[in-house]
Amino acid sequence: MKVIIENMFFGWHENAPETFIKLINSLVVAKDETEVRNVMQHFAQSSIFNTIFAYGFGAHHLWVAQRMITDPEKVMENRLLIVEF
Repeated sequence: MKVIIENMFFGWHENAPETFIKLINSLVVAKDETEVRNVMQHFAQSSIFNTIFAYGFGAHHLWVAQRMITDPEKVMENRLLIVEF
């Protein structure tokens, strides 16, 4: 498991910094793909998380991107982090 922060984090929402730290802490202790998916399932239940972040899975990774403050339906051009498993 490898968590890689690829771009700058923007704390435009008052809950963004705390949510981001909780996400990173949860992903760092995940031992395998199943645990990563469980972490994301937990976070996806939070409307705050869904307001700030978008995520998806590839064959061997998870990606997380920040949503744009000007249009929350869009995400920033570059992903925020990737977790390789």
